[in-house]
Amino acid sequence: MIGNGSPAGTRVELYARSSLPEVASRRRDAVAGRLEQLADGGHVDDVAIRTWDKKVPLSSGRDELSAYDRFQDWADETGVSLEPFFDTRSCYSMESGERGEWLVLPALCLAVYRDGDLDAVYPHSTNDGSRSVLDCLHAIEAAPGRVTDPLESDATEQLNLAEVSD
Repeated sequence: MIGNGSPAGTRVELYARSSLPEVASRRRDAVAGRLEQLADGGHVDDVAIRTWDKKVPLSSGRDELSAYDRFQDWADETGVSLEPFFDTRSCYSMESGERGEWLVLPALCLAVYRDGDLDAVYPHSTNDGSRSVLDCLHAIEAAPGRVTDPLESDATEQLNLAEVSD
């Protein structure tokens, strides 16, 4: 989707795992702080911070699955992939004692809505590479009207997925 160059009607949701290692917690806090700065600077209208678990059973009907379905619809329409950042795996449930299919969620995720419609999800993969949460922040800062354009990653500020994916 192409925006009109204005932050009007732009809302950003930061999703973060409820339990993160120290390094990833600091990254989450830095991203949340930067989003607040972008809101204060007029780049976006609203910022929401939500938590989700590391993994959820596909049979659970939880809110994370609804968000994932919206994100997957966006990815399909846009021609990008949410993999490997979102993944399904066969996991053991401590509660039921059985194996089942679970959705594994990224440590950090940004969803950008424009006028109520999902405009972009980060991280995601394209034919020419991955787009990180930091890429999204750069896109909002550089051109608040359009955040779905592929960006060249800034190597000095590249999100280290190994730090936040465990």
